[in-house]
Amino acid sequence: MSEAQRIESLAADWLARRDSGDWTDTDQQQLDAWIAASIAHRVAWLRLSSAWERGDRLGALRTPAIPIPLPTPAPAPAPAPQAARPAPRLSRFSLQRIAAGVLVAAAGTAWLGWQYTQEERGQHYATAVGARQSVALSDGSKLTLNTATQVRTAVNDSGRKVWLDAGEAYFDIAHDKNHPFVVIAGDRRITVLGTRFLVRRQGEQVNVTVEEGRVQIAAAKPDARSAEPTVLTRNQAAVTHADNVLVMSKAPKQVDDELSWREGKLVFDQTTLGDAAAQFNRYNLRKLVIADPVIAQVRIGGSFDANNMSGFVGLLKQGFGLAAHESGNEIRISNP
Repeated sequence: MSEAQRIESLAADWLARRDSGDWTDTDQQQLDAWIAASIAHRVAWLRLSSAWERGDRLGALRTPAIPIPLPTPAPAPAPAPQAARPAPRLSRFSLQRIAAGVLVAAAGTAWLGWQYTQEERGQHYATAVGARQSVALSDGSKLTLNTATQVRTAVNDSGRKVWLDAGEAYFDIAHDKNHPFVVIAGDRRITVLGTRFLVRRQGEQVNVTVEEGRVQIAAAKPDARSAEPTVLTRNQAAVTHADNVLVMSKAPKQVDDELSWREGKLVFDQTTLGDAAAQFNRYNLRKLVIADPVIAQVRIGGSFDANNMSGFVGLLKQGFGLAAHESGNEIRISNP
């Protein structure tokens, strides 16, 4: 019997005991404690009790194999409206048969249903373009969401999981050897025990940079063709796409510069103007356009306010003698 089946069976036992007619306040307290002990217990209880209540209303729980005799009403001296008789109580055996039927019917979709329930019971967070948000999770972990980022979290006593649907997030994970922390980003699964790292998702490309500790990168849905998991340690980074994983080492300053967005800064060190413009465009609704490939290869350095597009353009005009032409939400950089 799987763990899910065992929990379903326990939920059926609780329902049978509650329906037996010999139910005390102590029994109710014990049931409440069992439901509160695990989200899996709560899900099983709600699913089974809901199915029982619906079936009771429809009369569907009266199985032909185990007929339940109804009491014969006493003869009345004159026609009169009769009070509704209480619904017949199910035997424990009947309820367990129903629970078994629910399990058999759900066998093919049990895992998908559980995953859906976990995601639905989690939290959703999103940031606008140019915004940042800090998120404190119930296990003590902290997330910092960068511009235009969307995440879903499911952190409880059954596991710790985050889905990075778009954008970039910095993770400061509380150590828990019994509950690894998992980040799903596209087709990648990133697993840690306790560490600090950065994950950025651009479509199906995923970038991971480790500031402290170790992380493991693997396929989100591994199969026989999947490559072996890749392990990153401090000051290492990886770029993944499809089945390819490129690993590189970074200097501590490079990692610090990459994380400067947490203070609203962009730090460039011999960065091409084309790449710098792409970074600014992530944080602003107005977009820099550099059509000239020669200008795009100009190297720049310095620290800039990520949301101050006008200030950056002003420095390009003063420092490099470039021209800027605004049209709608575009600023085109060119030679004078």
